[in-house]
Amino acid sequence: MEFKAVIIDDEANLREVISIKVGKLDKDVKIVGQASNAEDGYNLIKAINPDIVFLDITMPNESGLEMMKRFETVDFEVIFVTGHSEYGIEALKMDAIDYLLKPIKSKDLLNAILKAKSKIGNKQKIRQYEELLQRSEESIDQNVKVPIPGSNYYDYIEIYNIIRCEGWQKYTKIHLKNNTSLLSSYNLGVFRELLSKYAFIDVHKSHLINKKHISKYLNEGIIIMSDNSQVPLSRRRRNEFMNEVNKI
Repeated sequence: MEFKAVIIDDEANLREVISIKVGKLDKDVKIVGQASNAEDGYNLIKAINPDIVFLDITMPNESGLEMMKRFETVDFEVIFVTGHSEYGIEALKMDAIDYLLKPIKSKDLLNAILKAKSKIGNKQKIRQYEELLQRSEESIDQNVKVPIPGSNYYDYIEIYNIIRCEGWQKYTKIHLKNNTSLLSSYNLGVFRELLSKYAFIDVHKSHLINKKHISKYLNEGIIIMSDNSQVPLSRRRRNEFMNEVNKI
């Protein structure tokens, strides 16, 4: 998969450095445009609709942060570039995927690119999954069948048969009522986004459970499911969990 990227920075040398490094570090990312100021950068983004934007924070006339406020919706991933570490918190508040300090290290640049690609990939998977759900049924009843994506196929499973989803490395293990399981090629974040409207509760960074299958809750932070499996409940999610359980 190819990812379009643009560079917006008033320093020509830095634009060249980023362009060369990106070309060497990740062949999937193509630099398709550059701009030397925020005004041209804004117009460039509107014209090209990139996947990734490398954006300098401090530029003459208008900063990168100010330019970002012009967008009503941001449908691209932003990697801020700055020579001042104090801008990091403000950059992350704007939902930037990362920020890089000048001079840019190849390792930091690669990590930022990989994070951006992962987030873009998840968004695309969510859109594809939502299209599948819409083609299946509009109902939020747990009798509806949902597609569980494997590596090159889909299993269609009734939601009431899904007891819980468990993050397993970069995959998701789907535990079913008949003591079997499926391994999906999508990570848990995708299922967390898509199954929340079907009475699934996010109880732990690695666990998503169907509240219709909760059998018992132990005060030490353990949830017993209908198949007798034990799922940990993170401390910061306990209040939310109890509110959800009381709706059963």
